Parts: sequence; C-alpha cells; structure tokens
Amino acid sequence: LMFFLLILCLLGLTFRILFGPAGEERLVDTCGSPDDMVVLTDLDCPVHWMYGEEFFSSVPLSMFTVFRFMLGDYSTRGGKSLIVAFSQGYGPKFDMVFVAWMIVVIFGLFNIITAIFVDTTVAGLKHNDVKRKYARQYERTYVQDKLKQLLERVCELVEVRNGVGPEDAKGDSK
Repeated sequence: LMFFLLILCLLGLTFRILFGPAGEERLVDTCGSPDDMVVLTDLDCPVHWMYGEEFFSSVPLSMFTVFRFMLGDYSTRGGKSLIVAFSQGYGPKFDMVFVAWMIVVIFGLFNIITAIFVDTTVAGLKHNDVKRKYARQYERTYVQDKLKQLLERVCELVEVRNGVGPEDAKGDSK
C-alpha cells in the first residue's frame, strides 16, 4: 500500500508540474468550463491549460486524476476525453509521459499486485497442507492407540474364555 501511494504521489507531483497551472492563473474563472467550450482553438483560453487547471491544480487533485487514469477513466465531467485534449495541446511531451505512465501501471504496478495476490494464495495453501498433514498424523496415532486398546481387550477376553486370568497371563500366579 505504501509503495502504491508513493508511486501515486510521485506521478501526481510530476503531472502537477508538467500539466498543472503555471502560477496564479485562473483561466476557468475567465473563460468558463472547458467542457462548455465550442471553439477549441481559442488562443486566449487553451483547452488543455484549462483542463490542466481543473484536474492538476493541486497535488492531491493531481494524484486523484492519476488514480483515475490508472483505472482507465480519462473523461471529464462533461464526458470529453482528457487524453485527447492534452495530446492535442501538449503534443509529444504529454504523449511520452502518458505512455511511460501506462507502461509503469500495466506492466509494473499490476504485476506487483498480482504477485502479492499469488504469494498470499500459495502461503495459504501451504498452511492448509501443513494443517492437513498434522491432522493425518494425529489421526494415524489415534487409530493406532485405539487398535492397541482393542487388541489388549480382545486378548483379555480370550484369556478369560480359556480360563486363564489376567493375573496368570502376566506370570503373577502363586
């Protein structure tokens, strides 16, 4: 969990620095919501900067957006694609960071999560096998003790039937 949060924090910080607002600019306040824009090529209100301001304005918000990216949610509140807007606005800079991020998530992080799951499952199975082994060993000892008691009881009954008392059979006769 800590490893996951560390990666999320580092990538959230990276996305905040690369794609968040560069200062105290508030384009959303002056231009309105980027989801409501009809003209996407307005030089005074670039859509990718406005989405950057909306989704990467702080590190916690950036971390949440990165987490959404991990889950495959690339849409805005209005249903538009963040990836397309950032790719068109930032170009190869965004594309390289995003592809690197997806490689880390798909091949790295999910592989670690899967390995932890498999390791936990195997450890549980080994624990169950050990418990079964001890149960079989206990069962074997229990059956041996009961068979020994049964054999002793049968021997006593045979001796009583043949007229030899248990004391005579042990050699305690006078």
